[in-house]
Amino acid sequence: MARRFYDDQEFQSGLATELGANASHHIGKVLRMAPGDEVVVFNGHGGEWSARILAVGKKSVTVEPLAFVDEDLTAPLAVTVALPMIKGDRMDYAIQKATVLGAARIVVLDTERCEVRLKGERQEKKLGQWQQIAISACEQCGFNRPPVIEGAVPLSAWLAGDLPALRLIAHPGEKPFSPAALDGVDELALLTGPEGGFSDEELQAAADRGFIPFALGNRVLRAETAPVALLAALWAWLENSR
Repeated sequence: MARRFYDDQEFQSGLATELGANASHHIGKVLRMAPGDEVVVFNGHGGEWSARILAVGKKSVTVEPLAFVDEDLTAPLAVTVALPMIKGDRMDYAIQKATVLGAARIVVLDTERCEVRLKGERQEKKLGQWQQIAISACEQCGFNRPPVIEGAVPLSAWLAGDLPALRLIAHPGEKPFSPAALDGVDELALLTGPEGGFSDEELQAAADRGFIPFALGNRVLRAETAPVALLAALWAWLENSR
């Protein structure tokens, strides 16, 4: 199977195209591919192109798009995953796995008990790093629309914004979540908490905005595990309901 590469530009059949720095570096320096090798390129706007490498230079790679595959490889439900900043490479893990499990959008939150807070240039650098992790995850898993990574947004501001009608929060409730809530839904928001958990005030604010408790029994999930496990549960329920 041909390797897949993301590059945010328009492609045309038969038109030699120089790829951007990230894709060129991966093809030429990391994988050491050569002219004549077959690849797949996609730009995040839907569909993808089969292509052939024409030239590998020191700083750039040129490909020839051959045929367009008009198939929008995305998850069956548009999920906005809102998660707090997490220490170290566990945040990288959460971003990567949430992408592989079909997150359409990822919002990084600042909550009361966050152990990490970023501002200014450091925040912008991290957002760029996380966006590239999401892109790489799409290249690997087969999706062709990488989620946009946004943040860092105060939880209160995010709750006050425009949210999907179905809103889930990773927190045990009095009643188990009913998969029937997914019937007829095409988008939802999934809110997960920080390593120290949500404060009572934050839980109440989410409840006031109509968030439904969503948990896997009484298990206490780690901050980086919750979005991954709960997304997997959503897809399992959707598949079983078809």
